Amino acid sequence: MKKIFIIVGFLVITLLTGSVFFNPFKGNVKILVDGKIIEADVKNCSVYDVLKEKKLSLENQDIVSPSLNTLVTDGMIIKIQRVKEANITVTEILKAETVRIWDKNLNVSEMIDLQNGMDGFLEKEVKVRYHDNTEVWRKVYNIANQKKPVSKVIIQGTSKTKRMYMMQKRMTVVKVHSLLATGYYPGPEDCGPYADGLTANGMKAGYGVCAVDPRLIPLGTKLYVENYGYCVAADTGGSIKGNKIDLCFDEYKDSSTYNPKYVKAYVLK
Repeated sequence: MKKIFIIVGFLVITLLTGSVFFNPFKGNVKILVDGKIIEADVKNCSVYDVLKEKKLSLENQDIVSPSLNTLVTDGMIIKIQRVKEANITVTEILKAETVRIWDKNLNVSEMIDLQNGMDGFLEKEVKVRYHDNTEVWRKVYNIANQKKPVSKVIIQGTSKTKRMYMMQKRMTVVKVHSLLATGYYPGPEDCGPYADGLTANGMKAGYGVCAVDPRLIPLGTKLYVENYGYCVAADTGGSIKGNKIDLCFDEYKDSSTYNPKYVKAYVLK
């Protein structure tokens, strides 16, 4: 019985490993690695044995195909992909939008740059994975820095009406005042019996001129006043001192119904 077990065991070993001990395999394989092709003559061995013999080192994340424990065959191609990871910083530009404010108090030909736009940015820390120096994957893991974009704001007229005083070119805001606004009519109802219809600097009074304190806003200054439109600082008044502005109207009914209010007066150039 003991002899039978020995014979059976010998036959099993022969079946499993006969190719190694009794029918030695010889062949040739190609190794694709680091942009090169390396040929190797092999006998009965695994992929791991071939790489070891050729002194090809592997990093932990490198990908070997077929796997390291695969027995080699004649003509086999072994591919090694070098896998690397790197942390990089990527800056993304956030483009500024253009916002238009439509104003019925301005003619369609009039345009004011109320606010200059400025691009923002997003600085991202990114982990990138490469296979043989080719990017295959990336993931943002942190926002290191950021700045929101500032919108460019343009005031654009919508009216087709031509006014006595209109802007002659596209203008830009250079300064802003918060002023207490009132309205006046250049006739005797508001300016007394000696009203001659002219402003302090000799311009014809009407919609598009205003009275200011010259110590704050010099005469001749061009302004854009919210809810009124474009005007020229051309007049003065006994009660117009400091942060006050008196807006001229073409009709008494408009000036008399204009309720005093604080407005933003933008200085233009």
